Amino acid sequence: MKDLQSKEFYKITTMKNYIRKFMRLNRKNSEESRYNNPNPPKPELPTGCEYESRRAICVKKIENKDEYLDLLLDADPSKASVDKYLSDSDVYGLQVDKNIVSLAVILHIDKNTLELKNLVTKKEYRGKGYAKKLLKSLCGNYKQKYNKMLVGTSENNIPFYVKQGFDKYEKTIKNYFIDNYDEEIIDGDLHCIDMYYYSKDLKNKEK
Repeated sequence: MKDLQSKEFYKITTMKNYIRKFMRLNRKNSEESRYNNPNPPKPELPTGCEYESRRAICVKKIENKDEYLDLLLDADPSKASVDKYLSDSDVYGLQVDKNIVSLAVILHIDKNTLELKNLVTKKEYRGKGYAKKLLKSLCGNYKQKYNKMLVGTSENNIPFYVKQGFDKYEKTIKNYFIDNYDEEIIDGDLHCIDMYYYSKDLKNKEK
């Protein structure tokens, strides 16, 4: 029994030594190959894999507001409505690789309260979370001086804003879209009639 155990131990030890020797030799050959070839081939991804480089993303204040009027009208189709708040508001853009992809219009109500008047993303960039990034960044900056941000929205967009922290219902303005727009406002399958106001507590760290 002891002889059998000794033989097994010898086999295992011999195999471990062989593996160590093989790994040292393989490492040495690899180092010599890199030394002898100053321009070794770059590693390639397996077939079917894609690599997306990190994009340069930043938020910047927009001074030339009128240049983005067409994009703002995608979210608020009444030029008269946009004109009412645009001049008195701050406009910010999310810039991706030097290209503005999302806009947010913020109106200062009083020393404690802001209102999000417009939030829109270019069609080709939608569904990538850029509007969320922009809104989160602005809320993070504004919470230094303000307590609350309001948003007025149609029924379809309530779930989106609630997920962004606008979870306190404030009020409903009946027939808002009928009284303030010349044409019917259609959001998906919904005929917009009432405006629903929700707010976000900017000081709440959990939001």
